[in-house]
Amino acid sequence: MAGDSVTVPKGAFEELIATAERQGSVTSEEIAEVLDTEDLPVEAELERSIGERG
Repeated sequence: MAGDSVTVPKGAFEELIATAERQGSVTSEEIAEVLDTEDLPVEAELERSIGERG
């Protein structure tokens, strides 16, 4: 697993998983805190259409 870098410190994923298991879920704020970052990269894909599909 990735880790031990500036962007993903060693042990961050383990701490994140342990927190999620202990609490049942984690918020984006908690993820950012565990990963020690102010921003979380997020990707989304959205498709909209109007009318009939053929």
